[in-house]
Amino acid sequence: MVAHGEEPYQPDSPFNGAGWTALLEEPWPRTSTIVGGREVVLVARSLETAQRTLNLIHSCHSLVQGAPDLFTVQPLAFNGLQPEGLSTEERATVERYLYSASNFPLACAVAAKASRRRSTVYAVAKYAFSLATFSIQLVDLEPWRAPHLAISSFPDDHVMFAHAIMAAYSVVEDLGLNLRASAKNPSRIDGEWNPAVRSDLESRLLAAGVVLHEKLLWTVRGPRRRIERKRPLPDGEAAPWAGQLVRDSDIPIVDAIAYAEWLRSAVAAHGVKDLTPALSPYDVINVQHVARRLLLEKLGFWRWWEEHAPRRSVDAVPG
Repeated sequence: MVAHGEEPYQPDSPFNGAGWTALLEEPWPRTSTIVGGREVVLVARSLETAQRTLNLIHSCHSLVQGAPDLFTVQPLAFNGLQPEGLSTEERATVERYLYSASNFPLACAVAAKASRRRSTVYAVAKYAFSLATFSIQLVDLEPWRAPHLAISSFPDDHVMFAHAIMAAYSVVEDLGLNLRASAKNPSRIDGEWNPAVRSDLESRLLAAGVVLHEKLLWTVRGPRRRIERKRPLPDGEAAPWAGQLVRDSDIPIVDAIAYAEWLRSAVAAHGVKDLTPALSPYDVINVQHVARRLLLEKLGFWRWWEEHAPRRSVDAVPG
């Protein structure tokens, strides 16, 4: 992994994780073609620890970007002697290989923070797994480019959507920010929030550093589906670009979590249901967006750009 040398608004190394340190140094043992490029160098007790850390950094990079790599990448930790068993040609190939993208330093900083708790390590892995199961590149969510991705007629796609949703919502559960309701204490009463359940969720969100008044973009495209007729979407403020088939809106984070939980429990999980064939790519990316925001906010990086690059017209990290 090689970071851009002149990339602005990035944290500085060293990045001290649980049992490891990541440095940004001159690429070794070859010359980088990236101007001013700095390679991620890990100091760890073993190759296994280094590889586990590299995997975490790679997953955190997807978390920061809000999208997976354009091409399949599997970073390999190595030094002058390990991993063993490589031929001369294979080792030469490994040592020549360079992988560069924006925000590697930020990914290292996020990984260092995430590494200190088992729950956040697994939450990052689950988010990356959800993206690997199904994801949409951000440019394909631009309303001018793809105003509507139609529902698939293939069961294989519905299964893929369902498992991506389950993995993404599991992130919310690992963070302890899921709904805590039961048959005796349901989350909704007559279609409205149960005040006790909502208050409990809001208390845990505040304790995790989540800003309740900051709404979350919920992407809705195309005509109303059976899923929406079964459970209407939360009330929100229409996005500035909304119109015709584009029905995107900003909704309260508590409503986003509740709808994501319903999609997981009532549509995606526990066997195929009548609504499963109505799942769309937008259901997946909405649940992933909930997971991403809560995870980055819990780790203290959701507003990185707002705090370190105040002149940029964005509200959070890229994506």
